Amino acid sequence: MTYKNNLREIRKEIGMPISELARRTETSRQTITNIELHGQEPSVTLALKIAKELRSDPYDIFFTNDVIQGLQNENKIA
Repeated sequence: MTYKNNLREIRKEIGMPISELARRTETSRQTITNIELHGQEPSVTLALKIAKELRSDPYDIFFTNDVIQGLQNENKIA
């Protein structure tokens, strides 16, 4: 399952290029792009690094209303 996140919006808001975020978080530009555009789930470690570099709460970046709704639906099914 892919999840929508706010990474791209927050990154653009502060004016940080993908390449800079990738460098600061010691990952590839492709990984950042996959997280932003394709809903790839980052590891907890990477999510925390991204949040630190964007000076944002990880919750604000990775938990949109769509994600919360999806998790609630998964719990109802399980």
